[in-house]
Amino acid sequence: MLLKKLAARIIRRAENRIGVKLDYTHKIAETDMGLLMRYNRIFGFLDPNKHVPALAYHTARMRGAIAADCGICVEAEINLAGQAGLDEATIDAVLRSDYSELPEDVTAVANLTDAVVGRHEDDTEAREIIKTAYGDAGLIEVSFAMNGAALLPNIKRAMGYATVCDIAVLRRRAWLSAG
Repeated sequence: MLLKKLAARIIRRAENRIGVKLDYTHKIAETDMGLLMRYNRIFGFLDPNKHVPALAYHTARMRGAIAADCGICVEAEINLAGQAGLDEATIDAVLRSDYSELPEDVTAVANLTDAVVGRHEDDTEAREIIKTAYGDAGLIEVSFAMNGAALLPNIKRAMGYATVCDIAVLRRRAWLSAG
């Protein structure tokens, strides 16, 4: 019982940090602490950003969440990108798939994410640009970021907690909550 209360407190802290409710995570904790620990291991290894710039990392995460079509997950990624220092115009461009003003390496991240997670295809040219810019470690980290952001909505959807995206509404909600 004490462990579940501690888990609830930690989950609430995470909710405050990312600006969205994590109802499904509370459900996992209430159901089985072992399952919560497995969930945390999955996302703990996906989250660190050590090999690519914040713009590339959060572009992969936002595009991955958009591909999985979960509104709350996209909202969380918008909030995390803002906390990492990405400006509103850049975030809006990534959300709109307008990569014309992004650096070539970040455009490659967006294109690879859209191909792999969005269309289940490959984009060898984008991958080579990413490898040139960030090396193999950067490519792997981008791969974790895009797929991790897409995995979470599918876990939520399977549990009955996912919401469908409306990017315009999400941008308004994210920027209102940030301001």
